[in-house]
Amino acid sequence: MKNSFLLAGLVLISSLTFAQETGKDTDNVVQFDPLFWKDKLKLDASQCQKIREINGEYYESLFTAYSQEREDRKELRSIADKSLLHRSQEIWDTFHPKQRKIWKKMWNASTSGERTNES
Repeated sequence: MKNSFLLAGLVLISSLTFAQETGKDTDNVVQFDPLFWKDKLKLDASQCQKIREINGEYYESLFTAYSQEREDRKELRSIADKSLLHRSQEIWDTFHPKQRKIWKKMWNASTSGERTNES
């Protein structure tokens, strides 16, 4: 249970760090699970299955890295960041051009809303 909690925390911290470090180059970032918006994105069944597989590989890589009980938290964070970047790119490659445009619109609306709320 403790390991699951720590892994979830690591994923959250890594995701937030990744989003901050990518700065303005976030147009192609797929940080959140697009399956929540599968209707809006008009994802077909094969795309949904591929995204599930990508997510499974992502969480498996995080679990594997964490289960090796590395002492160096920076190394764990680096692995998590790289895994998130790889997941993001794989999901991005799964989208069709129109879906990418919709995702960019949703992402920009989300990030501009966050900036507005922070001010």
